[in-house]
Amino acid sequence: MTVALVLSGNLDEAGAGLCGQLAALGVRRVDAAERTGPGLLIVAAAARVAGERVLICVGGDTVPEPVLARLLEAGGTAAFTGVTAGTVPPTPHIPHTPPSSAARPAPGQASRSPAAGALVVDTPDLDALAQSAESLAATHTGPAAVGALIDELTNRGVRVLILDAGPGSEGAVAQFLADPAARDMAVWAAMRKLTPAALYGISLSLGLVSAVWFAELAVRAKLAAIAALAGSFLFARTGSLLAATSRAERIRPAVAWLGAACGLLTEIAVYAGLAVSSGLAGSPGGVAGLDGPFGYTLQNTSVASWGGAGTAGVWRLAIAAMLVLGVRRMAELGYEHTARAPGVLFPRSVLRTLEQAVTLPTGERFVVIVVTSVFFGPRLTFLVLLGWGLVATGYVVAGQAARGADPDPSARQADGTLAAYRDDGIVSRWIGGLVEGRLPPLPPVLVGLLVTGVLAALGLQNLTGILVLTPVEAMMLAALGARHPHDGRLDWLVPALLMAGECVFLAALGLSHRVAAWLVFTLLAAVIMRHVDLVFRARVGRGLPADVFGLGWEGRMLLAGVAALAGLVPFAYAALSGYLWLLFTWDFLSGWLRVTDDGDELDRDGSRGRRGPKAAT
Repeated sequence: MTVALVLSGNLDEAGAGLCGQLAALGVRRVDAAERTGPGLLIVAAAARVAGERVLICVGGDTVPEPVLARLLEAGGTAAFTGVTAGTVPPTPHIPHTPPSSAARPAPGQASRSPAAGALVVDTPDLDALAQSAESLAATHTGPAAVGALIDELTNRGVRVLILDAGPGSEGAVAQFLADPAARDMAVWAAMRKLTPAALYGISLSLGLVSAVWFAELAVRAKLAAIAALAGSFLFARTGSLLAATSRAERIRPAVAWLGAACGLLTEIAVYAGLAVSSGLAGSPGGVAGLDGPFGYTLQNTSVASWGGAGTAGVWRLAIAAMLVLGVRRMAELGYEHTARAPGVLFPRSVLRTLEQAVTLPTGERFVVIVVTSVFFGPRLTFLVLLGWGLVATGYVVAGQAARGADPDPSARQADGTLAAYRDDGIVSRWIGGLVEGRLPPLPPVLVGLLVTGVLAALGLQNLTGILVLTPVEAMMLAALGARHPHDGRLDWLVPALLMAGECVFLAALGLSHRVAAWLVFTLLAAVIMRHVDLVFRARVGRGLPADVFGLGWEGRMLLAGVAALAGLVPFAYAALSGYLWLLFTWDFLSGWLRVTDDGDELDRDGSRGRRGPKAAT
């Protein structure tokens, strides 16, 4: 690799950080070019005279060095766009209309476009790159994005490997089983003009169907559930592939949120279906949650006693597995914001393979669910997901924390977006105002989480009267950092830790006050979806300074604590769960899919027009 082209106007705009990264990776020459017609002609000329691979970086945002290293070591033609995807197949040419004015930022508004990324083109494909750049220069009216170049390359028969957005989204199952089929499905979807949103909707529908069939014990139902779950995963991969290769100047926010929500809802629904199956009639003397051909072999082992006896014990394990999944997802989202784009822990292939196995991505989790639930029953499924999930979450978080999201403090973002990930309510915002944002957010969160975790482990049923509010008071220490800009090196952990503290308290309180385990599961699922919903809003400039309608993390904890004092915990959990699920549905229809008064539009196909970001303050 000797030449890199930065499509951002000039090297000053691209930043010294990107040039330094390229130099460290062995690139001896870096040129700048406009992202419009003249600059694309420079790309075409460089491609025709280059005798080796060419790296093209689009946009001024710095791409994490591990991502660039992965690109250079991937082999062949590869790209990173900042979203999950697979391998882009050669597709029939489908005419594209120029992006509408509604999809472009207003004049004078700086936008952090998800279209920024990098593309490395292998030597045999340089001629196709030259033709693609010339075609874009002649027909594309706006600045070129990575997706536009990929689209043109694939139309000319070039297969482009799209690197996934981090360890949580990759794995051998996705790369070697799902993606080959997803490539063919992408061709089929493109020919029929299906959108990523439509594919995500199909994925969610199949996921919910699989959850219903997993709730049955019949062999026929299990086989149908496996087929539906495989189809759900396949359609999700196809949808993310189409989103990654879109010509749009930015990944459409509603579509990105729909993809994340469908993935979470599918897995949560499958957990619920498996837990329901443990309550079906079994053999006398059997252990709930241990069935299938080999489940009886575990009935006299510690597996049969983990989580407690009976169906309630299986539900407790399902709750724990779901919390690990939610906290991990929140930590990944927080890290992605601070790092400006997701990366990986290790770029080298051997360690990369090991990492994929350790981090238990979605495809591998589905394989674990299928194998263990069919042959041993859901109790073992949740134990494996819980144990392996804790190891995977610790590995990913520790690796990201050790490497650091951004070694340069001056480059860290302090725009208030990460603070909006917290899901603070009115009370938390008021307490945070008392210290005027001077207190770092991480230490008080760690103290509150430690106290809450210890009390939950000892049993909240031992806290009588006003003492039941002790965990709430401990977690309220985290409110002191509510107005901090969250620009510390590890502050991306705060939202995930806050959600962990809230969910641990709600789970321990409900289970200790005779709330049905399935109701606790339903409430915590609603809390997780609320947190993730607000994160995706904040990512596109629609973050809430205070979650008034959702009550905020501290509001929900206070409500549950007061209900415990009044002896109304089951009623409060049922009411709060129903309210949060209704709010989640209403917010998606009215918040993501409507035109707001300030002109920020998210229409039904996910396109977006905005007058400027509304960062949380």
